[in-house]
Amino acid sequence: MLLYIIGFSRSGKSTLAKLLGLGKALPVYDTDQMIEQKCGASVAEIVDTQGWDAFRTIESEILLELGTIQSPLSLSGFVACGGGIVELAANREYLARQRLLWLHQSWELLWSRLQMNPSAICFGKSESELKALYKHRNRLYKELMNPCKT
Repeated sequence: MLLYIIGFSRSGKSTLAKLLGLGKALPVYDTDQMIEQKCGASVAEIVDTQGWDAFRTIESEILLELGTIQSPLSLSGFVACGGGIVELAANREYLARQRLLWLHQSWELLWSRLQMNPSAICFGKSESELKALYKHRNRLYKELMNPCKT
């Protein structure tokens, strides 16, 4: 079974997945990298040319493809999910049945990281817009981690 790592952009999902994979000698999957490989373009380029809805559709396809990975191990790898993977209800339904780890970082830490290394969600958005998105997604992450308390 895979361990899916969720959290806002620049929370450290990819870094942690790589470290866990090395430590356990298990494969690591990164949904954003898989999307970029599949499309031959960066996340920012995909969003710019096709829009967020198209990107989210591709992201869902990748997520479901990962679910078909079979292994005799009880834990067969680590998945660093894109920060917005929780935006689609179908993805949340899928993730609710998986092993999850939520990297919940403070807004202040994430904002400093986003300023140093902007991600695709930053373009055209102010700090207040990004903070509102952070609060919105945190509610979705929390619902996934506490399914009986939604």
